[in-house]
Amino acid sequence: MATFQEHINQSNNNLDYLSKINSSINDRWDWQVTVSFYCALHLINAHIVQKTTKNYLSHSQVSHAINPFNPLSVSKVDEETYLSYTKLFQLSRRARYLLNENFDNTSAVDIQPACVTYSKHFKKTVHHLNKIMDFMTTQHGTSFVQRSLKCIDLNNQTFTYFTIIQ
Repeated sequence: MATFQEHINQSNNNLDYLSKINSSINDRWDWQVTVSFYCALHLINAHIVQKTTKNYLSHSQVSHAINPFNPLSVSKVDEETYLSYTKLFQLSRRARYLLNENFDNTSAVDIQPACVTYSKHFKKTVHHLNKIMDFMTTQHGTSFVQRSLKCIDLNNQTFTYFTIIQ
């Protein structure tokens, strides 16, 4: 079972990797979105471990554990953090499977056009990841090294944990 600190360390490794691939390749937005989601996943898992001493294996278990509307959860997060995590999950599914991020697998539609991930999706991802990092700093005193990112859609944006290079 991974500990709180092991999840934080893994998230920081992923953040370092995100900064590295972003600086060397200014495209491949699908991979950057995916890495960003896994940064957030480890942060949320660290929160869950800290609150419950449990590790969850499935995305649905994690979502249920942090859902602010779940009255029995001791690891629920505020609504803003929950929505950011949910959006990151959806954006990563778009990046990995070429599905619209609002895809509902119970839909009657069998065929959907491929949905490619662009820099505008990475911009959303960075915004949501920053929110989750804010939550971890506020709730758990976690600190993060400032990392540099570049993306034309991020120009003129301000983030707590990311410096935007033009």
